[in-house]
Amino acid sequence: MPSLRPAAAGRRALIARLGALLLLSLAVLSAGCGADEESSAEPPPKAPELTIPETDTEEQAPQTETPTTETTPPSTDGGTPTPEPAPEAPTDTPENDTPPPTDSPAERFEDFCNDNPGACG
Repeated sequence: MPSLRPAAAGRRALIARLGALLLLSLAVLSAGCGADEESSAEPPPKAPELTIPETDTEEQAPQTETPTTETTPPSTDGGTPTPEPAPEAPTDTPENDTPPPTDSPAERFEDFCNDNPGACG
């Protein structure tokens, strides 16, 4: 007698394969659907409170143009020396803090940083 028996023929083989497939799919699906009392998702962190600096929304009145007259400078014979360049203003550093022009974007930025020290580095 052979040690292995022959495969089932016809309808019995088909039902056996479908039954095995059904059991395998139930085992896989039931393993992934476990109930758990503890939530695995953490709550989202609280958003920081931000403030927006206020700006003036007034429109500036259009400036009227004044007519300009051209004047011809007096002629020079041979030239004059070139004027000396104006000395440069000292650079703005933490040791030498020069204030920005009034109502400029730089001034609004500095005001915002003074009001919100955590927002600026």
